This record gives sequence, structure tokens and C-alpha cells, in this order.
Amino acid sequence: MRTRVAVVLGVVLVGLLASATLGPSASDSGRDPAAESLVSPEWTDNALWPYTSQTLSVDGRTLAINVVVRTDAETLNTALVDRSEGNWTEVEGDEAVAADSSPWRPARGAARYTYVAPDRNASGTWVRADYQLSTGAYLGRRIHIRAYPAPSGDWTAIQAHAEYWDWFRMRHTVTGIRPGARFLERDLRDEPFVERVAREYHGVTRGGGDGWTTTIEFAALPALVAAAWVGSAVDLRRQWTIGDLALPVALAGTILAVRSLGLAVEAAVPGIDPRIFAAGLYPLLAAGPPALVAWLARERPPERTAVVAAGGLGTGVVLDLAGVGVRVIPVRLGIHRLGLCCALGLFALGVARGDRRVAGAGAAAWVLALVAPLAGYV
Repeated sequence: MRTRVAVVLGVVLVGLLASATLGPSASDSGRDPAAESLVSPEWTDNALWPYTSQTLSVDGRTLAINVVVRTDAETLNTALVDRSEGNWTEVEGDEAVAADSSPWRPARGAARYTYVAPDRNASGTWVRADYQLSTGAYLGRRIHIRAYPAPSGDWTAIQAHAEYWDWFRMRHTVTGIRPGARFLERDLRDEPFVERVAREYHGVTRGGGDGWTTTIEFAALPALVAAAWVGSAVDLRRQWTIGDLALPVALAGTILAVRSLGLAVEAAVPGIDPRIFAAGLYPLLAAGPPALVAWLARERPPERTAVVAAGGLGTGVVLDLAGVGVRVIPVRLGIHRLGLCCALGLFALGVARGDRRVAGAGAAAWVLALVAPLAGYV
């Protein structure tokens, strides 16, 4: 018995440690980027550091710049905000999201910077994102862009990525930058004020890049007058009793309910910061699963109850990600979610057996697994 408990606790702890060690890290050193790390997108006549940074230093490197648009900053902003209505459909194998068309709108996000120089042999300057836009739901899945107008010249660098709201981390998790670039390509390609959409290879393979940068060139128009109109079933036929199904269904339903409530409230009250709703709903996510286990797992078959508790939570996590269109998550997050499921399964085992020590170990592992991402270790 003690061996089993030790093994489960070991899985949880290893998962949390792996989640932290597999997290992103910056390997560059120094304040400004080296000349050889800069690229020169076609027709910009400037040198661009092809990444964004959390700080005014390459040490804070995050995601790769993946779109460059040739037009003045005001025209680009007008084209996106006043004209565009994104249509979430599958493009060239990218993941699809079934949703109504969503116009770009101002977005919330952390400050990010990039570096622009007149040329590779000249000193440059750090540029903060001039504005952020998104299409999708803050508490669901969205395409999020940050725009960096060049200090001189009529062009704008854009970092576009797909992300989803992760309830366990209480912040967004990026699932890739390629869908962001492809979404912008498709959104603007057929507009009458767009002269050319192409891709340039600069070999940028860090920060989520695949080496390619999308370039979009606007035609010289006096005004933008175009408008774009674009226009799970779980198999319950197994021979289980209602008692066997109640716990996993309730656990999965809790995960889905938190997401659904968040999206519903965000849509109903768009003028309020969605993070307020997230903070209000998080206690339901944190306390709901163990409370359900404490209620429904008593005097049930211990091993089966542990399995269905872990499986119910895992099913809820998978269905939640599928519901917002996320098909791939970083390895560290997958390991962390596995740790959460094991912790809840251990707690269910203790509750079903009436063993307070085992239940206490499971509860402690659950709390540890919740605290780790909030503290930034996942």
C-alpha cells in the first residue's frame, strides 16, 4: 500500500519538475542582438531582430516575428480593425475552430518588444508593440497579434500566434505561431487593397518559427473602402452502473462548466476585464473536483474509483481543449495535467478506502499541482 502511494506521489512530483524544466528559456546573452542575428525583410531597407522579448534585452526572447506588412501603421490598423472579419476555417492543414466570424478587436496582453536597426552595421532601438489585436474569445481560443511599426519607413512587423486560456495556469498558453501567420494571410489575401502576399525564408527556427516569414504588401490606395463578409460523444454503453459513471461525468462536467461559464460571462459583459471573471471562477476549478470526489467516492470500489476519478478529470481536460480548438499542447503541460489526474486519483483512492493518510497525500499533491503553475513553474 505504501509503495503504491509513493509511486503515485513520485509521478506527480516528477511531472511538476518536468513541467518546470521543459519550460521556455532564453539562451541569448547580452542586451542588444548581434548583427548576424538580424534579418532584412524585402523592401524594408532596415534590419529586424526576428523575435519578440519580454524585456529590452535578447535574454527575454519569446516568440518569432512571423509577418511583415508594407504600409503605414495607421492604414494597417484601419484595415484590420475597421474592415476585417476573420473566419475560422481550416487552412493548409492548420487546426480549425468552429465558430462564427469574429472581427479583430483590441486585445489585452503583456508588453513585448522587438529590435529594429537602420541596417545591420548600425545601432538600432527597442520597439514596444504599438497595439494588440485578437479574434476569438479571451477565455477560449484566439489568434493574438502584436504590431510593431518601424521607427522609420512604412512597414510593420507583426507577431501572430494561436493561444488558449489555460485555467490551471490562469493565463494564456501559446499553441503555435504558424496558425497566426496563416490566418493573417488568408484574412488579407483577397482584399482589393492588398497587392501581394508572399513568404520569405530567413531561417528563423527558434521561438516557434519554421524559417518562413509572411510578407504582405498593400497597394497605394487613397482609402480603404472594401469590406469582407465571410460568411463528443462519450461511449456510455459499457456495462457500468450509475454510481460508476457519476463521478467521472461530474468531474469532466466541472472542467467544461468553468470554460462555458467564462465564455458566457465574457460575451454577456464585454466591457469588463475577463480576468475578473477568471479569478471568480478559478475556485470552482480548484475546489470542485476534490469536493466531488469527497462526496461521490465514499464506499465505492477503491481501485476503480481512483481510475475513474483520474480518467474523468483527464477526459474533461481533453474535451475542454478540443472545445476551444486546441489539438497540440507543449509536453510540459501534458505532463502537468497527468500529474493533476494522478493526484486526484490518489485522493479518490484514499476517500474510497476511508484511509485518511492516503487521502491527505492526494490532497497535498493536488494543492501542489495547482500552486506550481500559478507560481510560474509550469
